[in-house]
Amino acid sequence: MNWIFKNFENHEKVSMDLIEITGNTERHPWEIARKNIVHKFISKVNRGNLKILDVGSGDAYLADSFTKNFKESKCFCVDTGYTADLVKKIKTDFKNKNLTLYSSLNEVKTDFIDIVTLLDVIEHVPDDVAFLKQIISQPYINNETHFIITVPAYQSLFSRHDVLLKHYRRYNLKKIQQTVNACGFQPIESGYFFSTLIIPRIAQLAMEKVMPKSNKDPENLGEWRGGKLTTTLVKNILLIDYKIGSLLKFAGINLPGLSCYMICKKNNP
Repeated sequence: MNWIFKNFENHEKVSMDLIEITGNTERHPWEIARKNIVHKFISKVNRGNLKILDVGSGDAYLADSFTKNFKESKCFCVDTGYTADLVKKIKTDFKNKNLTLYSSLNEVKTDFIDIVTLLDVIEHVPDDVAFLKQIISQPYINNETHFIITVPAYQSLFSRHDVLLKHYRRYNLKKIQQTVNACGFQPIESGYFFSTLIIPRIAQLAMEKVMPKSNKDPENLGEWRGGKLTTTLVKNILLIDYKIGSLLKFAGINLPGLSCYMICKKNNP
């Protein structure tokens, strides 16, 4: 199983610069499981007919799933890495009329947004507070707009892979709450998920201390070669992990996990 967890360390998602888009079409089980978890987060806010702004949307895999999972919903994808050729490729791949792609927040054309998703994005930004404030300042964001934020957890787990993935930091619940408070957000729910990946991450950090630095090409960071059976198995393990963590959280026990999340919205004036 070690090679599986090594692949996990290579896949903490880079959205803002599309560093992980490869020719490999096999989706990583980490990404599939996280997609299902984010769907649950969205369902807590609303169940359909949504306008979703996905910031740092990468290849639009998640955004496409939002429009299909939530009936009559539209997703506005923003990523600074979008070029004309890449936008054309994404439109060709998905053929989804409910997806609109932009390279800037200022280009988005809509009167309001129900939900903003920032999924493993703000750790790539030098000033996360200023970045969030820029989003809040957009005319389509109002006091009813909910934000769903996921980030890699625990600065103590920062590794060479974080450097390759261009992470500036990792977070814990206190850090993410301080960040959203500084932006004038009202936290609604927060927690961790993917607890089963903590021990492999610690083991990987220990290996880094005794092994020479890797010259691995960052273009291969998102690659997964586990096959369908392994992908399904690992995805299901991660989803069970999330369900157990959710039950324990309901009982007042907040397990640590390799990912951290926050659901919040603007404070009413």
